[in-house]
This record gives sequence, structure tokens and C-alpha cells, in this order.
Amino acid sequence: MRRLGAVSAAAALVLAGGVPAGAVDGTLPGGIGIAVDIETPLPDTVIPKGTTTVVGTASIGTKAATSTTSLVYVLDSSGSLDQTGWDAEKQAVGEFHEQVVRQPHLGVGTVGLVAFSTGAQTAWTGPAGSPGFRQTLAGLPWQDGSTNFTAGLRAGAGVANATTEPRSIVVFLSDGRDNHPLEDFEGVLAGVPERVDVHTVAFGPDATCGDGARSLKRMSDATGGACVHAPDFRDLPAALGTLFPSELHHLTLTVDGGPELPITDITPALPQPGPRQVRYTVETPPLDVGDHPLCVTAHGGDHVGQGKVTDCTNVIILEPTPSATPTTGTTTDPPTSTTPGSPPPAAALPGNRQVSVIPRGGVDTGDGSTAP
Repeated sequence: MRRLGAVSAAAALVLAGGVPAGAVDGTLPGGIGIAVDIETPLPDTVIPKGTTTVVGTASIGTKAATSTTSLVYVLDSSGSLDQTGWDAEKQAVGEFHEQVVRQPHLGVGTVGLVAFSTGAQTAWTGPAGSPGFRQTLAGLPWQDGSTNFTAGLRAGAGVANATTEPRSIVVFLSDGRDNHPLEDFEGVLAGVPERVDVHTVAFGPDATCGDGARSLKRMSDATGGACVHAPDFRDLPAALGTLFPSELHHLTLTVDGGPELPITDITPALPQPGPRQVRYTVETPPLDVGDHPLCVTAHGGDHVGQGKVTDCTNVIILEPTPSATPTTGTTTDPPTSTTPGSPPPAAALPGNRQVSVIPRGGVDTGDGSTAP
């Protein structure tokens, strides 16, 4: 399983409308949905020579995703926290988890809960939306004791690896530094499975991500996660929110399979954090007689990687129908059509030969494969 890599963009923890009807939608590497729709012109629209205008929508994270991710919270319950600090940590995790539950586009299925100090204990595992998580979190007692990163990591990775989703994310929180040098920190770190990525959160005025051998940053760097800092307990929900970003980067248009042309008339302007839907308008270059496949691609990314999805339509420009010119002294039936460029009877209308071989969507995940 590919590691997450560093995370820098913030997630927008709000909900938006659903994917518009008729949109081509797919899934980014981290499970978040991305969609694009060409509203006009409709397939096989007959148009005159010249430019034509393409109008539609694109979105990211606006629909519920298949459960592809499990989420395990590992909470610091050591003596460097008093009861007030412990309660604040639990409250911040609870608030963040409510945001996760309200955002089904994140695709979180199973959730685990671990508390550590000198040792570690698994407190709960189950569905993300279960009331049991909230009840267990609220009832977790403050343990006091020392700060043993190795014990917390071992327990958290074990819970994460026991879940059945394709990938698992551990969120490891601490307000201090590891003080168990005799523990085999590197050995446990090396044993974290590839499908498990560890994000770390340093919270409180004395906490730091650090650069040491037993630091929070070392833990996240080695497992494909990121370390974020929350100077105050009140900053914890916002810091946690930065760990699951998604963004709609830009839109492009291709005509007749040519190069990607940037689309700039977009409301609201891109880039936009997910979940979000935008509307676009773009004018094609001048078109001549024939069939012309027009494709719009939405480019975006989530906390795992980049991807794109494409919707296509087709327009037809017909050969002008010549007008009949009567010869002097002869009688000629009136022409069936005297308007240049008017279409022939419906039975003679060319089929959409080009677009029939163009995929109606699918997400390119950047590795040469295409997902439906």
C-alpha cells in the first residue's frame, strides 16, 4: 500500500450538495469522490461552423464514498496532563470525530480508540457512527504515568491492522516527549504494516513535532503520515482537520483528442477544498465540418494522491446542402432545402462515430490505470 506522504492543505469540514444528475463520477486514491458533467451541448448536437460553448459542473467530495478507510485514535493519557487537560483532549477528539461522521465522502468505516501512558489499552473498536464510540471516549479515565510512545504505537497499529478496510489511518496525539528509551521504538515502527499510515498531533504549549530519533515527526515520516502542531487545546479540532485534505485543482477541455486547454471561467474559482461543486463555461476553438468529440476533465487530489475524471460529448457540423439552380427553358422541382447548412432528414443524420469509442468517464489515478 502506498504511504500517504506529507499533508499540507486543510480540509473544509462542511457538507455540500450531491453530484449532479448525469455526471461522470469516480473515486480518488484515498476514497474521496470526484465528478464532472457536461450539461450542454448534448451528444450529437448539430451546430454551425465556428466556436461552440460548453457548460457544466465539477465537484469533489460531494457524495458518500464506499468505506475504504479505518481510523484509529491513540490518546496520550500520561501524567504531563492533569484531569482538565485529559478532558480537553477527549473533547477535541470527540468534536473532530463528529465532523468525520457528518462527512460520508471521507469513506471512514471502522473506528478504534486507544489510550496510552506507561502502557497502552485498547478501549473500543466498531462502526464510525456508533454511539458506543462517544460513550467509551467520554468514560475513558485519566491514567497518569509516564509517556511511552512505543506502547501507544504498538497498540494503535495493532488495532488498525485488524480492521478490514483497504487502508487504515492512525491519529496519534501527545502533549510531550517519549521517556521510555529502553523500549524498541524503531522495531515497532518498522513493523507498522504498509496499509497503516500514522499521523501525529503535538498539542499543548510544550509539545513539538521535533526531529529526534523518538519524536512524533519520526513516527509520522516513517509511516507516510504528517505531524501537525496545536499550540493550545482549543486548536486541536482545526489541527486534526488538516489531516484529511481534498482539493479540486483545475479543469481542462480537449477537442478532437487534442491537447488539454485550460478552463478559466469557473465559479467559484479553482482551486477549491472539498467538499465543493463549481460551474464552468468554456468556448471551443473554431470547428469545421465533421464530428467533434469534446471532453472536460476535472483534476483533483485527496490525502492519498492525485486523480482525474472525464466526461465527453459530441457535436456535428454538416456539409452545406447546395441549392438547385434551374436551367433556362426547363422546369425543375423545388429543392428540398434552400438553407445552407440545414440538416438532411433524420434518417440521414450521421451517427456519433467518434464518441462511441471514448470512455464515458473513469478516474485516472496517476499510475496508468483507470478505475470506474
